[in-house]
Amino acid sequence: MIQRTLALIKPDGVRKGAFGAIKDRYQNAGLKIIVERVGFLSEDVVVNLYQEHCGKFYFDALVLAMISGPVVALLLEGEDAVAVVRKLNGATDPAKAEPGTIRHDFRSGGGPFNTVHSSDSPESATREIEVVFFPVA
Repeated sequence: MIQRTLALIKPDGVRKGAFGAIKDRYQNAGLKIIVERVGFLSEDVVVNLYQEHCGKFYFDALVLAMISGPVVALLLEGEDAVAVVRKLNGATDPAKAEPGTIRHDFRSGGGPFNTVHSSDSPESATREIEVVFFPVA
């Protein structure tokens, strides 16, 4: 099934200059970049994006990491896009990500400083696309 999903190259990935290689991996897997935006996310957008993590011990660090620099926001489309992106990205914890995945190959300190974010279901993709690309003021 053709789906749309969100992928964010987080500030850590942008600082490393890895965004070109990461975008290539998504496109080489058959995904189309429908929209690409580069810029800073506001704290409100980040809090809304990660609302399910609010109250967890790492939440404040995650928010600070996400507003620490620019991100590359990608609206991707393709066959089973959510699952394809999740597989390409690898495990959330870069220490557990398999070689060949984005989070392994472009890893950093882990935690909020991993390189990419992606939606984990078609439902979350719809919500997250709205939050990032069409934030309500």
